[in-house]
Amino acid sequence: MSSATKGNLLVDKARQVLCDEIARCVRMKKFSVKVRIAESDGQPAEAWFYSHGRRGWQMESEPITDGPLVQAMNETLEMLASKEHHDTWSARRQSRADGQDVELRFHPEHLEDRLGDKLAQMLMGILFRDQHDSRKDSRRQIRTPRPKREQK
Repeated sequence: MSSATKGNLLVDKARQVLCDEIARCVRMKKFSVKVRIAESDGQPAEAWFYSHGRRGWQMESEPITDGPLVQAMNETLEMLASKEHHDTWSARRQSRADGQDVELRFHPEHLEDRLGDKLAQMLMGILFRDQHDSRKDSRRQIRTPRPKREQK
């Protein structure tokens, strides 16, 4: 049974953990974050966070080992990776022998001036649009400007 059918609390917690960890990395000016989901017996068992800086990929925090939370994070990351490219971020999924990696890259020009206390909430809005948000991003909303009327 997927975590989505067990209730939204687990999915909400997975999203919050992801956004908090990503925000911590972005505040340190590390705009590429990788989440490694390690599997045991074919099931997600641990989640590890890495960020990319001048010295390459570095582990960021202790692994998350709560099975149901890791399962919800895995499903959330699969959803993000299926979307691939957006205006402010992109995602890439790589399979490994013992699990999978999902790399999230954020465009610095969109985030550098927003590194304050509300960064995690802003990331939540960027990564997880709800049903009321437009399904289009700004790349699809390019419109020809209306001609100016002559003033008399």
